[in-house]
Amino acid sequence: MTIVDDSHGVFVKGLSLHHVPSEEHALNLLFEGETNRIIGSHILNKHSSRSHCIFTIHVESQSRTLSNAKYTVSKINLVDLAGSERLGKTGSEGQVLKEATYINKSLTFLEQAIIALADRRDHVPYRQSKLTHALKDSLGGNCNTVLVANVYGEAA
Repeated sequence: MTIVDDSHGVFVKGLSLHHVPSEEHALNLLFEGETNRIIGSHILNKHSSRSHCIFTIHVESQSRTLSNAKYTVSKINLVDLAGSERLGKTGSEGQVLKEATYINKSLTFLEQAIIALADRRDHVPYRQSKLTHALKDSLGGNCNTVLVANVYGEAA
């Protein structure tokens, strides 16, 4: 996949956009996306997701009674990040090792973007990865962001 910057804006090539008439159709797309995620096993997790998942919802609303009412446009990103694992503990080899390396690298780039935003730096490195680029609006735009983290701590 590549990042494309054209007259329609910036987007990740290869992603799909669907206009849906109802909440049910949107949920069906969410479930379809979940079933298409890559799962790989290693010593620590037999059902480890090997890819990030971003489900973006664009909502447009307008008053039904006022003829001159403006549209209100909202964008909601639901993000499920693949887990970051210590490569030495997973015993991963081959393709799973390669995927884990890419996952850890993209999470590092996400961390760098968040640190740059927190430090109020002039430059925020959104273009370092597809993940940070796709989440640019949610990270540093005019938005409210909620983070829910599921963290598994080691017994040791």
